[in-house]
Amino acid sequence: MRGAFRKLPGLLVLAWAAIASGTSRAESLLDAPVFYTATRDVTVDGRNYSGIVHHVAGKERQEQTLLGMQDVFILDGEAEQGWLVVPALKSYVAFPFPPVMAMLASPILKKTRIGDDVVDGIPTVKYRIHTTARDGTVADGFAWFSRRGVLMKLQGSVIALQGHRTTIAMALRDVKEAPQDAALFVPPRNFTQLPAEALAPLLGTPPG
Repeated sequence: MRGAFRKLPGLLVLAWAAIASGTSRAESLLDAPVFYTATRDVTVDGRNYSGIVHHVAGKERQEQTLLGMQDVFILDGEAEQGWLVVPALKSYVAFPFPPVMAMLASPILKKTRIGDDVVDGIPTVKYRIHTTARDGTVADGFAWFSRRGVLMKLQGSVIALQGHRTTIAMALRDVKEAPQDAALFVPPRNFTQLPAEALAPLLGTPPG
């Protein structure tokens, strides 16, 4: 299943940002205390993706199109798991967070403040990041956080233990604070849960 995660732009961004967001106050990327929607533009190894993000404290939902099909990624920080929902198939697959994503609140993580900046009209602070997750994955780059803890932008790379490097860039735009429907953050009850082995085929990735 690890190969499949390289095909998940939303997860790759959140995996990198999970490292970036760790502070001595044990804050989490998903814990930003802001209810909002936004457009997230992502570039992974030169490929561009855009999708709509819904956020509440501890949870995120990203809607995007992969391989010509609409996919929905739902992330639950407290449960350290997520779901890939495929509306066209009325089905979903549950998956645990990769180790680098599960490292959401480690006190050993450090950020070095670079200075103030503005992203899409929102004041932010830019930080330098360089750290290693417990499985040996290295994250290196820069992250921009709003004063309310929202990750507005990032640029960097994730280097797996075996040496595979993935370059990642992300930016939020059109951030709108608004209440979010709780039903957005769980798979629909009338959808069928598929086994974990179905994740890779759904993403066009060979298992393993």
